Amino acid sequence: MAIKKLTGIPEIDMIASAFTKKFGKEDILTMGPKYEKVEPISTGSVSLDSILGIGGVPDDRIIEIFGPPSAGKTSLCLQVVKNYVQQKGYEKPPVWIDLERTTGLDLVESMGLDPDRMIFVYPDTAEEALQLAQDLGKTGKVGIIVFDSIDAAQSEKETKRNMNEVGVADLPRLLSKALRSISKISVDNRVCYLFINQVRTNIGVMYGNPETTSGGNAIPFYSSVRMRVSSKPSQDQENALTMRVKVIKNKCAPALNKEASFDFVPGKGTDIFLDAVSFCKDNGLIRFAGSSVKYTDPETNLESSLCNGGRVGMRDYLENNPTFFNKIKEQILNVNKRRETANITSVESESTSGDEE
Repeated sequence: MAIKKLTGIPEIDMIASAFTKKFGKEDILTMGPKYEKVEPISTGSVSLDSILGIGGVPDDRIIEIFGPPSAGKTSLCLQVVKNYVQQKGYEKPPVWIDLERTTGLDLVESMGLDPDRMIFVYPDTAEEALQLAQDLGKTGKVGIIVFDSIDAAQSEKETKRNMNEVGVADLPRLLSKALRSISKISVDNRVCYLFINQVRTNIGVMYGNPETTSGGNAIPFYSSVRMRVSSKPSQDQENALTMRVKVIKNKCAPALNKEASFDFVPGKGTDIFLDAVSFCKDNGLIRFAGSSVKYTDPETNLESSLCNGGRVGMRDYLENNPTFFNKIKEQILNVNKRRETANITSVESESTSGDEE
């Protein structure tokens, strides 16, 4: 048997050749990563994109978005879908699995999406919903699938029970079985799965956080990114919510337990320019001197005055100067990367000084 040189190590190359001959798969064992670098889908908020570490949510992973009622979970998912369409178009149409039957077409249209070019699925049971999520993902012809929501998924056994009959862990078992396949489908076929979930309270928890999510432990384990959403009425914008999104889990970048805060107008989304102004001010990229806005160029280290009018004036300046907006957006997305590098350098210098002593 001719042994294909893969690693240059005869023992490993022999195993790879024997495996290929037995199972007919040539790419099970590869030198270097098999999959390409993750491509991000913008969330529509530059502050949230920045703390996620890669510029948005990954386009080929499982993501869980959970939070209390009226926090903006569905609206945030619609904004992600909107940005997916802006980046990649409708060639691979978005899929919305609506188990709750509560997503109005007016809301979809107001977010700038075309419902006629989206696939809407209305399954009756969890089995139907999860099977459709698998089968649609396997085709490779869809780009993003929203599962709305986990808690609304009712197993077939549950639909046949009377109200006084109780089943044990029907949905967690189904999710555990389905997610084993979906986790591979998402990467192999480059499909983003967004699972919306609700929060519950564990009764009797005396210490620690009593909050939990529906559907058991499978979805927290298989999710590459988990985000908790909460909101309150905005003090700066009328008819807007101040949305706070905390990254609970992140397997795509070294960015964890960080929180983004931005204003969200239901039916319209996030004002990306106003969000950028707030983030830049909070992170020292710009400063306000009275009504004047000052900016220090990182390349020349020279400070210049951009505009007058404070926060609103700076927002208009960014909208009217797309070249400068793209430049400052790049700085925003790299803020956390610079911090991680600075922290690593600081730790290394401390250990070096400790060794010298």
